[in-house]
This record gives sequence, structure tokens and C-alpha cells, in this order.
Amino acid sequence: MIIEHSVPAFFDWIYPAARSWIETFLLFLVVSLAISFILCLLRYGFKGAYIPFVYASKRALANLTSSSINRTWAIAKLTIIEAIRGRVIYVLILFLGLLLFAGWFLDPQVDDPARYYLSFVLFSTMILVMLTSLFLSSFSLPNDIKNKTIYAVVTKPVCSSEIVFGRIIGVSIIGTVFLFLMGITSYYFVISELQHTHVLTEQSDLTPVSLTPDTNENDPKRVVMRGRTRATNGHRHDVEILADNTIEVSVVNGHNHTIKIEEVEKSESFKRYIVGTARGSLQARIPVYGELIFRDGDGNDTKKGINVGHEWEYRSYIGGKTSETTANEESAIFMFKNLKETMFPKSKESFQYGLPIEMTVGVFRTVKANIEKPVYASLSVRNPKNGLTVEVMTFGTEESIIKSLVIPWNISGTPQIIQRKGRNDGQHYEMPSRQETAEARNDPTLNARRQFDFFNDFVADGQVEIWLKCIDRHQYIGVAQADLYVRADNASVKLNFIKGFYSIWMRMIIVTAFGVLFSTFLSGAIAMLSTIGVMIAGFSKSFLVQIGIGDILGGGPFESLYRLMLQQNMVVDLESAVYATTFVKHADFIYSRIFLYPIGRAIPPLSEYGIYDQALISGFNIPAAWLLNHSIMTFAYAVPFFFVAYLILSNRELAK
Repeated sequence: MIIEHSVPAFFDWIYPAARSWIETFLLFLVVSLAISFILCLLRYGFKGAYIPFVYASKRALANLTSSSINRTWAIAKLTIIEAIRGRVIYVLILFLGLLLFAGWFLDPQVDDPARYYLSFVLFSTMILVMLTSLFLSSFSLPNDIKNKTIYAVVTKPVCSSEIVFGRIIGVSIIGTVFLFLMGITSYYFVISELQHTHVLTEQSDLTPVSLTPDTNENDPKRVVMRGRTRATNGHRHDVEILADNTIEVSVVNGHNHTIKIEEVEKSESFKRYIVGTARGSLQARIPVYGELIFRDGDGNDTKKGINVGHEWEYRSYIGGKTSETTANEESAIFMFKNLKETMFPKSKESFQYGLPIEMTVGVFRTVKANIEKPVYASLSVRNPKNGLTVEVMTFGTEESIIKSLVIPWNISGTPQIIQRKGRNDGQHYEMPSRQETAEARNDPTLNARRQFDFFNDFVADGQVEIWLKCIDRHQYIGVAQADLYVRADNASVKLNFIKGFYSIWMRMIIVTAFGVLFSTFLSGAIAMLSTIGVMIAGFSKSFLVQIGIGDILGGGPFESLYRLMLQQNMVVDLESAVYATTFVKHADFIYSRIFLYPIGRAIPPLSEYGIYDQALISGFNIPAAWLLNHSIMTFAYAVPFFFVAYLILSNRELAK
């Protein structure tokens, strides 16, 4: 899973988020008061607008404190009844129709069918739920005002806050019910589509393995038969049957199967093999990430590796040997902390043999040769306290393919003592110190050893380093911090599915609040278009903020237009002491600082919610810290929207 911008820890996030929320709330308050005053101007003129505006603002504050839960719930029920009368149930029927006929168009023979089906149900659910909330929130109040049914409500003792809050609650309940039904249907749809089995017969699919002179006939783990299952959904599984009747099945398309030997009568000369349904297709991996640092060709630590020229600088690269005689110093070092032996119980199947490692790397080839041949890499473990390093394995890497490896608990290899060297704030540092390195190198017992225990020999105070190197000459391997992780365990797939759909619910709440906000002073169609515009801007929040602070190559919008007319490259500096340049710079500063920057700060960062979709589709557990941060952020945005909508509607009613 690609994590370009990781979610910060709660206590690191809450303070700047709270400060940003206060700024946003004050901005919305000023905007709402400005819009309310404009409405009064349009109704009463310049001279008579002040008194109604002040009176309406005081009344709005008084009504806010006297809101009734019963009246608010009555407005919410009215919204739900209107939606049902408006045939909103057809949206759910449309979704069920999509799932019903999806089997005709979705290909189960893709390399990763779980990712394929999850992408389909998440995208279709999000589109339908968001569109439903968008239409209901944008058109509900304007239609009431247009049809004058709103007067039957406002003539009763109902406050503007109750109308706004009731609309938000009503639309949110409809969206929540739809999302709940779609989530249950989607889960069982994905489960049913992924379940399949294979045929395996001893006569046609398995071949006995002959004994060799080096084979121990009494070894219970000796392979006695080897073969492949019949093809289903465009794939097969390699099968090995051991002497103790243990059956090992290869992982294909992210899953494998259990195979049992059925008890048969003695008269039958062949055994029957029962292949179970697919397992492991849906996962919720719990990854343990480490810090990433690189080692250059001179053996010094650096923050980044080699830049191979890709525009997307998510990954940094390490190169292979330059010749057969030179040593390969370039490495990607993943530093893990707080690892404890109790985190990996050896009683469990996943930790029985060793420490599970998974990685997804990039490959850059300078010598193409056979493009299908993988680029080979090595994996080593290092004790950060004494520098003890042992190479664990070599393996082939491919672009964007999840590689599952296991570092054995009992490691065999030749020890090396490697000292890390680097600079931090201008100061040199060495890990470990030269004295500790010398002691380790001169330790005859350590140098003579060839067998090592992972936790006893390499984990020091919960810390261990995993080194990744490129073996092939003139080839490069690219990694980012989230590309290599220790797989601690699996979480509940059902609970992870609920978390993924909860992220859609949070986005729905923001869209609903925006739709109701715009509907208080715009017509239904314009309110819907405005909400769509805000949604689009929400996916470009960081870009708008960068323009606002002037941190964009090529300048702001006025400078970009000026460069476009002059056909000038954006990396070339504009001519100084020129009137046009001065005017463009000042225009960009005023427009970006006064207009774009506040809007960019106020718009909700909808792009951040995409990390939930990515985690669910990629088979990673969604941490509770993500849910806590984004839940607070969702309601922190919804509250100012409610206040703005309430103040605007209060003044609009008075203006009528």
C-alpha cells in the first residue's frame, strides 16, 4: 500500500487541527454574516438594512439556545417522508441491479480478484450514496421554499436552527440506511464471487517423486507427490504432498486452498482429494512500519537514495554493483523499534517458522536484457547495538508486486560487523561506536559462529535493522518507508470492511452539510453545482493552500497566465524591474493570500479519506487512530457548516 502522506498520531495532530478549526470557524462566521447582510440589503436597501440585520442576528443567537429535540426530529422525519415520496428508494434498487449483473462484466481471472471486486463495490457504493445525499440536501429546502410549503413550518414555533439541523439529520439517516444495506450486500457479494474450488485427482494431476541417494526415506517432510490442480477462474495451484500426509498448496492470486484426503474403501486403488474453498483472498494485515534511511556508495547514511528521473519522487533508489570486484555499499535501511517476542507467538501458523516480511518495491532497469527476468536483491538483519550483520536471503523483485518473505528465527550465515556513519545537524555520528565495533570484530566467539537467533542476537532493546540491497549490476531498486513492513498479525476482515464503509459515511456527512448550507440561499440546481465544486476543490486542498502561500513553481494564476501569453517556461525567472512583472506579482499576492489561501484552509480535505479505500482494497487493517482523527475532523467541519446555514436562513426568513 502506498502511503505518500501518513496519518499523524492523535496528539501530534490535534493541536494544529484545533487551531485550524478555530480559524475556519471564524472565517465561516464572517462569511455567513456577510451573506446575511447582503440579503438584508437586497430586501430593505442600504439605509434600512442595519436594524433588521442586527435584530435577526440577536434572534438567531436566542433561537439557537432554545432549540427543541422534538421539533428537530419532526423536521428530520418530514425530510425522510419527502425523500420516500420522491422515489429515492430507486437508488437502492439501482445498486442491487448493478451487483446482480456485475458477474457478467467483472472478470474473475484477473491477477488479484479481491482487489478487483472491492474496488467495484466501494466505487459504486460511494458514487450512489454521495449522489443521493447531494440531491436530497441540495433540493430539499429550495423545493420547500419554491412550493411555499416552508410557510406551513415557519408559522409554527420552529426555529431556523431546527429546520437546518433537521434537514441534515434527515438526509444523513437516509444515507446511513442506504450505506448500511449496500455494505451488507457488497460484503456477501464479494465473498460469493471469490469463493471457488479446484479439482485434484491422484490419477491425472499428481506425479510421484522418486527417491534420490541423498533423500532420507524416513523424513516426514519428504515430498512424495507433486502436481497441480485443475484450472478454475484462469489459474492453478501447485501442490506438494509430504510423507506425513501434510499437503502444501501454493499461493496464487493472493489465495490458496486447504486440501484434505478423504477416507475411502480399501478396494479403491487411489486416494480422493477434497479441495476446499479459497482462503486468504480477503485480508486485514496489521503492518509494523519502521523508519527508512539510505546508505550511499561511500558507506554514509543519507535521507534519500538515488533519483532516477521519475517525476513522482515517492520512492528513492539504490543501485547494484558497478563491477564484480567492488563491494556493494548502497542499501535501504529499515529501522524497527519496540519489537517484542510476545508480538509473534510461535504457536500461530504465521509465526511458526519466522518473522513475516512483506514488501512492494519499484524497479528501474538501465540494462533491459530479458524484461521478464526479475532484478535480484538481498535481505540482511543487523543489530544496531554491536553492528552484527548477517545476510538472510536473496530473492527476485518485480515492479509493484507484493513479495512475502520470512526471516527465520534461527538464522544461518557468515557474520559481519558493519558500522553506520552519517551526519546530523552538521555533527558526525557512528552507530555503534568504534569501540563497540572493534570489540565485536575482535570477539573470536562471535566471528566463529554460523548460527544465530533472531531475537537474542539481532534485537537490542526492541530495535532491529533490516537492510535491503540490489544485487544485479547496473540495476536499481526503489523503496519508500511504507514499502517494507513486518506483518504482525491479521485483524478481522468484517470489521475492516465496516471501517472502510464508515469512511464513505464521513464523506457523506460533509457533502450533506455543504448541500444544506448552499440550499439556504441558492436554488436547488445552483446549490448542487456549488457543492460539487467544493467536493472537487476538496480533492485539491493541498494544491490550493500551496498556491495561497506562493509555494508553486511558476507562480500563482496571474503569473501563470502571463507566462502562457509570453510562452515562457515556468522555471525561468521573470524579468525584474518591469512594470508588468511587478503588477503580476502583486496581483498574485493579493488574490492568493486574501482569497485562495482562506478558501484552501476552509475546504475539507476530502482526498485524505481515500487512504481508507486504498487500505481496504490492498488488504490492510485500518488503524483506530485514523478513525479517531478523521471522525473528529468530519464533525469539526459539519458544525461550522450548520452555524453558517442557520445564520443565513434566519436572515433570509426576515428578509422575506
